[in-house]
Amino acid sequence: MTAKTHSLERMIFFSDAVIAIMLTLLAVELPVPEVPDPLHLWGALAAHGSEYIAFLISFCVIAATWTAHHMLFVHVSRTDPQLITLNLLALLGYVLIPWASKTLGKVPNGAGVIVYATAMTFLGATMLLVLRHVVRSGLLDPTAPRGVISGIQAWSAMTTIMFALSIPAGFVLGRWTMIVWPVGYAGLRLVAEYYIRRNRKGDRVLS
Repeated sequence: MTAKTHSLERMIFFSDAVIAIMLTLLAVELPVPEVPDPLHLWGALAAHGSEYIAFLISFCVIAATWTAHHMLFVHVSRTDPQLITLNLLALLGYVLIPWASKTLGKVPNGAGVIVYATAMTFLGATMLLVLRHVVRSGLLDPTAPRGVISGIQAWSAMTTIMFALSIPAGFVLGRWTMIVWPVGYAGLRLVAEYYIRRNRKGDRVLS
């Protein structure tokens, strides 16, 4: 194992550990329903409904972005100081998610949406910077499939745009802005899968 390979593996392991901790913190922050008897359980759960919804949204965001991160780094052959720095910025975006999720669940107006959308925009933008540097600096494996990389790029860009547009929308629509997110993610998944399928056979990324 070369020093560069060891450095890449350490960066990936560290990233996975940070993301796993963020998932754990999301669950730890969930409110516990206080009920005198089981008959009042549903009402107690409904009282914290916004916080549970914020948890589900954040879990899906972390799962989707980690999947993109994993699919990209499967094809990264080496690292450099710039990639390490950019990856740390992306991890900062992950670290913000539990706080942003708590804000989204507890602030009963558009302010929670604005804070959350800003944090997600930052995460998406840093992922794009990571991808851009990997491609332009020739850090990809020469056999990396173009469809996968293009799909990740398209998904990351459109996710960033969706959350960036949610920031001004939060001022006008408040919490109703959240309705767009699951629909947007479904569309983004279709876009990514289209790029992957289109170039799955024999297409390579030029480093």
